[in-house]
Amino acid sequence: MEDNGIEIPDDLEIRVWDPDSGYRTCRVCGGDCVPEPSGADRYGIRIMFVCPDHGAHSIVDPFADKR
Repeated sequence: MEDNGIEIPDDLEIRVWDPDSGYRTCRVCGGDCVPEPSGADRYGIRIMFVCPDHGAHSIVDPFADKR
């Protein structure tokens, strides 16, 4: 089996996680929170970050720049 690499389309945007953003970190306990998908009609998908002890604290819209 030969590996010729991965072909990436020109219109694909690749984002790298920014460790300074803090959206995954619980502000109460400092734990790394679990991402959970969420969505609603007309609003698209959102990713909620939920601390097992303190509940949801961040909601990220990964496609905000596409609307």
